[in-house]
Amino acid sequence: MPAPTTTVELPAAISFDPEKREFYRLHFPFPERPRFIMGVSDYEVADCSAQGFCCIVVPRASLLPGDRVRGFLQFRRHKDITVRGRITRIHGDRMSIYMPDSEIPLTFLWSEERYLLKHYPMRENQPVSTAPLALIETGY
Repeated sequence: MPAPTTTVELPAAISFDPEKREFYRLHFPFPERPRFIMGVSDYEVADCSAQGFCCIVVPRASLLPGDRVRGFLQFRRHKDITVRGRITRIHGDRMSIYMPDSEIPLTFLWSEERYLLKHYPMRENQPVSTAPLALIETGY
């Protein structure tokens, strides 16, 4: 006779926002990090995709998940890009912003990726990318 089994139903995970990382993300080394300028606030951008970016907020800003933001991304070798979006999460010193209504052009990201691969080919513990942009259609 088989031993009785006990089935326990676990509640479904509750999430403020479904996972939005459908786009490839480009990670920036410290000296090459773009800036997110929002009014008088200026934040370093750790990584970005066509529809979002993650910036470092130290000291912690008075922003909350769900807040709408508007500003521009200031890259070192390219023109500034106007962005608007919504904060999807704040964890530690990182703030993730999803941009459903604006986009960073893929050609722009490809150019940044080529530059980073040429000038930072063997960064430790921080790959420039996880796969070629041209092969992935993924998001924030």
